[in-house]
Amino acid sequence: MSCYSNDIWYRSPLFWEIFFIDRLSKMFVGGGYLGNAPVKIFPFLSLQLHYNYGISWGLFQKLPFGHMLIPVAIAVILFFLARYTFERQKQCYSVTGETLLIAGGFSNFVDRLSFGPVTDFIHLHYGSYSFPIFNIADIAISFGAIIMLYNFLLGDNE
Repeated sequence: MSCYSNDIWYRSPLFWEIFFIDRLSKMFVGGGYLGNAPVKIFPFLSLQLHYNYGISWGLFQKLPFGHMLIPVAIAVILFFLARYTFERQKQCYSVTGETLLIAGGFSNFVDRLSFGPVTDFIHLHYGSYSFPIFNIADIAISFGAIIMLYNFLLGDNE
């Protein structure tokens, strides 16, 4: 008996919800609705437009030919992660973490292809501490990685 159905990960509402919420939020922020000054939401949270030319937390921003190498590396990683996810789903494993990771990665990849940098805008800070600015896709990627690690450590096979 097989648990595989036509409802594969890229047809999942979760994938498309993350993708479109991230795309819409970036269009809103990148469309100039915030202006240049940070918009304070709470004492520890503000919205501030930032363009990330590197990867997570601005790593590899100054990499020679990074504007070409980073998108190619991300495309290769997304391709193999999608294949891995498809195979896991055919074997009846939960792919929620993988779906979140691919949705966020794909949305950030669309940014890179369309604009060059990734649009970030969520800024957490407290006193002099400032966490790197991020976006909705980064949240999905982080939670996806945590879920995948949790499933790996516990041997989850839903």
